[in-house]
Amino acid sequence: MTTEIVKAEAAAGERGLTRKTARRLALAERLVYGAAGTWATIGPHMEVPWWAHGAAVATGAVTGIRLWKRTAGDDWTGQLASAMRALPVLGWSGTYTTGLLAPVFDYPNGWPMLASAAWTAVMVPMAPWTRSKGLRRAVENLPVSYEEAAETVEGEPVTFEDHMRALWNRSKDTGDTTLEGIQQYSHDEPDFEAIVLAPAGQAVPRTLDERAIAGVFDVPVDAIDTKAVDGYGPGRLAIQVAPRAAERRRAAEALETEAEEPGTALERIWAEHVNCTGGAAPGVDLVAYSIGEEQIRLRIAAPRGKTLRVNHEALCSALGIDDISRLVMEGAGPREAVVYIYRANPLLEVRAPTAEDLTMDDRGRISIGVAHDGTVARIQLFNFDTGRAQHGITAGTTGAGKSGLMRLLGAAQRISGVISWMADVQGGMSMPEMEGRVDWMAKGPAETMQQLRALHAVKVYRETHSSGRGDFDFHGQWRLIQWTGDEINRLLSSLDQDIRKEAAWMIGDLQKTGQKVGIGVDLAVQSLHLKELGDNHEIREKGKEGHVFLLRTASSSTQGMGLDGIAPIGAHISPIPERIYEGAGAKELFEGTAATEGVPTPGMGWLITEGKAILFRTFVLAKVDGRYPQLEELMDGAPMPTLTPGEARAAGAAYARRGTPAPAPAMAPEPATAPAPQDAAGEGAEAPSPFAAAAKTPTIRERILAALAEQPEGMALRDIRKAAGCGTEDGPSTGSVNNEVNKLAAEGALLSLGKGIYRLP
Repeated sequence: MTTEIVKAEAAAGERGLTRKTARRLALAERLVYGAAGTWATIGPHMEVPWWAHGAAVATGAVTGIRLWKRTAGDDWTGQLASAMRALPVLGWSGTYTTGLLAPVFDYPNGWPMLASAAWTAVMVPMAPWTRSKGLRRAVENLPVSYEEAAETVEGEPVTFEDHMRALWNRSKDTGDTTLEGIQQYSHDEPDFEAIVLAPAGQAVPRTLDERAIAGVFDVPVDAIDTKAVDGYGPGRLAIQVAPRAAERRRAAEALETEAEEPGTALERIWAEHVNCTGGAAPGVDLVAYSIGEEQIRLRIAAPRGKTLRVNHEALCSALGIDDISRLVMEGAGPREAVVYIYRANPLLEVRAPTAEDLTMDDRGRISIGVAHDGTVARIQLFNFDTGRAQHGITAGTTGAGKSGLMRLLGAAQRISGVISWMADVQGGMSMPEMEGRVDWMAKGPAETMQQLRALHAVKVYRETHSSGRGDFDFHGQWRLIQWTGDEINRLLSSLDQDIRKEAAWMIGDLQKTGQKVGIGVDLAVQSLHLKELGDNHEIREKGKEGHVFLLRTASSSTQGMGLDGIAPIGAHISPIPERIYEGAGAKELFEGTAATEGVPTPGMGWLITEGKAILFRTFVLAKVDGRYPQLEELMDGAPMPTLTPGEARAAGAAYARRGTPAPAPAMAPEPATAPAPQDAAGEGAEAPSPFAAAAKTPTIRERILAALAEQPEGMALRDIRKAAGCGTEDGPSTGSVNNEVNKLAAEGALLSLGKGIYRLP
């Protein structure tokens, strides 16, 4: 601002009447009116020199003559101010003269007194002298905006400066300050600069900042600029009010922004809205970026010694992204991540699977869908490095795409030569097309229980005939088995306590010991809460060891439970929406053009496997007349893998009659002493319940006493421990056996022969 001119004018100009000064002046004026009114009442009747009465009359005459001369000019504002100042003098002189003339005209003395009292009653509240002091700075009482102030109305002798002062004086935010030295830049624009003056000995209030000044003149905040006046103290403040200049500046900046290179614009946005105080991610640097036609990739990093913490929604807001599904963030360690920004959601359209996708590669992997960056999403069915089958768990609410994922898994297992056993606890409603296309499709809770018992029997058979081998030979005598349970929550939260406990025990045992004999377990659930999993914490944790599919969930707690303990370092998991609406931003909503039909998101979710979290969507199978012809073609073209004859005999009668209509079998477990099944083709006995057998496992005491009963001459402690099962997978610990032997000896149930040898008494 050029403050030299306004500084000089402010120094030479008249300082405005402040509120405090006006109150003091009005008080003094009213005291004078009170005294003058009293004198006008009693003065004419007192014995005073003649010249005292003459002075009162002459004062009125002189004032009237001066007022008459003032009317000769064109300064109507000045004439009005002079009239207001002359009014009390003329009124007082008139009432005093009336009192002097009372004896001459012989009218009652009470009338002059009444006139003096009336004059006093009118003048005291009006205080016309004080009001006249601020008349020039308050020409009109109506609010005036800066646009109106710039106009010149014919017949109105009010200047731009008068309007600006009027706005300033009417505002409560300006306090006792005045606006002086107003300098308008151009007569056809409202831009000007001025000096704010505080009362003598005071500083301009700190509250009188750019925002407060913008409120006084009703202009944008960026149109205000303030600075100290050189050579003066804090009692003066130079201001610039330039709304037109601000408009031109904003227009120029908009043109510069449009002309910016994309990279330059990205760096500017990151600096102004992300890595700044109050931004989406203060302290997070934009290390590198790559801008393509359909995708922008950003490499971001937190400072060394800090962990990257970025709010997904806040980052979308900072970058101007309304559809949060278009931004994906993948962690790359504790302090770095890669951000993918897409022009449109990349997973709205996904292709159908091919036989090559669903065929296991040399690393035991199959392709199950497409990742957000266009690569395929893979999971392992078998780990050749460890020689073990893989477990998995899928969480998603109704309609999230769990059944579609199970269909793809079943197809991949058959094409890859894996024995596929699937269970639909809902009774076959979720996947009816899998009937006859997998080795065993169990429908309903009763058949699912039979299938689990048969699978556990096959596990025991393999353990018995594996010669103590600790891994599975994928190319050996047995085929890999993958059991998939859809809607397994319904079984594990059954109201039948016996069924719930048995199912939880069998699934947990298969997860713990089935991998090394080539049996993998995949669970599809709606919730990961323990009460929905038979109160078995290990089912949830073991299920997450291989791969986890987190589809759209009904609660954030389910997502948290799915990630607990396995979330990759720096993972940023965003929720999956039920539908994605393209062209449904705030602008479209405001204009009424927003899309009302969103695209459903079944099969879209996060795959957590091999230490990575990947946003993906399963391959899409077209449904025609209630059937999946692509799925049928893929599966029917591959041979059906089945159990060996020995495994089939172990699986029992339920396996032999799989796929054939049969009366609903009882869900109650078979006794542990049930006879072994006859053969795969006959109607032999059902596979016994391993849970019932486990419930009758002898105690440590019973094992010790049974072993000593066979050795009447006695046994060494190390032999007792071996006979009790120490060192076996499910056997007791050495300390437990030692403690039990000591208890039996103390009770007299055993005799110690010395040197750690015991026998029955």
